[in-house]
Amino acid sequence: MLNACMRWLTKKEWDELLQGRLPELTETQERYRAAADTGQLLALLSSEIHAQSTDPDKYRLNATYDKAFVGGGGRKLYNAIKAAAIHGACTMCGVGEASTLDHHAPKDSFPLLALTPLNLVPACVPCNQGKSKNFSTNAAEEPFHPYFDDLGTVRWLHVEVRHVDGGGAVEFFVRPPADWSQIKAQRLAHHFTRHKLGTKYEFAASRRLATRRRKDTHLLESSGPEVLRAALIEDADSCAAFDPNDWETALLYALADSDWYINGGMKDI
Repeated sequence: MLNACMRWLTKKEWDELLQGRLPELTETQERYRAAADTGQLLALLSSEIHAQSTDPDKYRLNATYDKAFVGGGGRKLYNAIKAAAIHGACTMCGVGEASTLDHHAPKDSFPLLALTPLNLVPACVPCNQGKSKNFSTNAAEEPFHPYFDDLGTVRWLHVEVRHVDGGGAVEFFVRPPADWSQIKAQRLAHHFTRHKLGTKYEFAASRRLATRRRKDTHLLESSGPEVLRAALIEDADSCAAFDPNDWETALLYALADSDWYINGGMKDI
């Protein structure tokens, strides 16, 4: 990454200075990897935040990222990391387009990680901005790292389908698996709230419900509610095979479980 930015660094006369720090940057990256692999990343970052946030080359490292990596010779690498997002979706919400890279450990507090690939995760603009530059040492608020945190294959994203006056509504919520630790459950709740996932998923669901209305109404009228229920479960199972905690997986299982929906409720949503 430094090599990709070298023309700009040479022009700024920072090339020898930052090349001289390359062994330290490499060592910092390896500590990051080792800590993340063992679930100790927050502890490592908490122990290093003071030293890193006051590093004498903080401005140079962050400027190199902003000017040379994002907007200069490093752009191909920037795009390559961004392209690692599955189906181009934001690694924080799964809905927005991964159009930017977010520093998992904010570069304002951790400039030695500003150019560390493992610290750069594909994200949409709202999630990137919503995460902000703040760094919390509270374990319950530690953000999930898409490269290292395993959220398992058990469903924790769910939907409540409600019949209200004049129509119906859906509401997304999280329910951590019983075998999760309290801290991991708290992190999930914080992640869901911090990134306003309920609102994002409900917006996406409103469009999906609108596009399903005709199909589900026709199946109900031609074959009955239980055939419709089976079709919804089949669609949900297909989505779950890709991601058991995708918003559409949660939505389809909830629709299949709603007697109100499969008996004609789709006409009122």
